[in-house]
Amino acid sequence: MKLKMIQKPKFSRLYLFILIILIQIPAKIWPQESDVSSFMNRAAQYYLGDKDEILMKINVWGFIQRPGQYLVPRNTDLISLISFAGGPKDGANLSTIRIIRDVKSFQGKNGNNGNHDKAQIISVDINRYLEKGESKVVPVLQAGDTVLLQPTFGNKVERFLGFGSVLGIIAAGASVVIIIDRLSR
Repeated sequence: MKLKMIQKPKFSRLYLFILIILIQIPAKIWPQESDVSSFMNRAAQYYLGDKDEILMKINVWGFIQRPGQYLVPRNTDLISLISFAGGPKDGANLSTIRIIRDVKSFQGKNGNNGNHDKAQIISVDINRYLEKGESKVVPVLQAGDTVLLQPTFGNKVERFLGFGSVLGIIAAGASVVIIIDRLSR
């Protein structure tokens, strides 16, 4: 009967060297927990559409035909979003459209990157695009953006006073002019 000798596996010096190097790798190279959670928060803001299209949620508020929350394709620009929402209402101020961007979802450690969790506010003048064709003024939106179309100053005054009040003020002014004219005769 032959006995087979079981050989012990040899640990080569190369394996030992590699093990020591792996232990010595600084922790900075491996993803930190906060970096992973930041990445996961950003990834959670995107959705997969019917045709494997990546979608993102965008909020639209203010003087727009159909305000609300929209799932739009990634890389949607501001003009396309306004079109999805039916266009601006009469009296919308297109020279100061605001985009409120939640920077903590997209920035580095702890989400603040020195901004102390403040949202970034981007002001866009769409009139420059509409009048001069400057497409560089039309930004591409990011997941979680909120777009706000505000009323013009004249529209704010009209809403504050109401249509009837505006007519009343004009009629009162005309009456004062007529009375002053008659008294001066």
